[in-house]
Amino acid sequence: AAFRVVGPGRPVPAAVGSDVVLPCRLSPKSDARDLEIRWIRHRFSETVHHYRAGEDQYGEQLRDYEGRTELARDGLAGGDLDLHVARVRPSDDGQYVCTVKDGPDYQEATMELEVTAPFFDDARPFMAALGVFLGLSLALAGLSAYLYRRKGTQTRELGESFAPLPPPK
Repeated sequence: AAFRVVGPGRPVPAAVGSDVVLPCRLSPKSDARDLEIRWIRHRFSETVHHYRAGEDQYGEQLRDYEGRTELARDGLAGGDLDLHVARVRPSDDGQYVCTVKDGPDYQEATMELEVTAPFFDDARPFMAALGVFLGLSLALAGLSAYLYRRKGTQTRELGESFAPLPPPK
């Protein structure tokens, strides 16, 4: 083939609700505006985004991606085939394939999108602080119960030692 399709070579991270760019490019760099570019989900082999003859083709696009994908047009002349995915969902997690067809020539690159839940990523310090707080609260409650019982025991002991004196005769 006259070209290769190159992906990032490492998983692309994205938090739920954020926007992400799946990077892909031609090597050597060449004008991709007249090529057929199709982004598909590897496990489904279904179209996430399709670009052909200078236009986006939405007829085969998976419903889950409607209105959420865009091929970065400003980079096509330089061989960049980046796909923007808006409002990432947990179901977006997995393998993607960037395919390029130029007449009889066909090349592809596979990449992994790793979707994370933003709360749990940011929650680790909070969860640690909550654990320390709960541990200290339990220790304080135990100490308070011990001291309360001890006070009761001492009060009874003092009450017995200061028994009222018999009335004078």
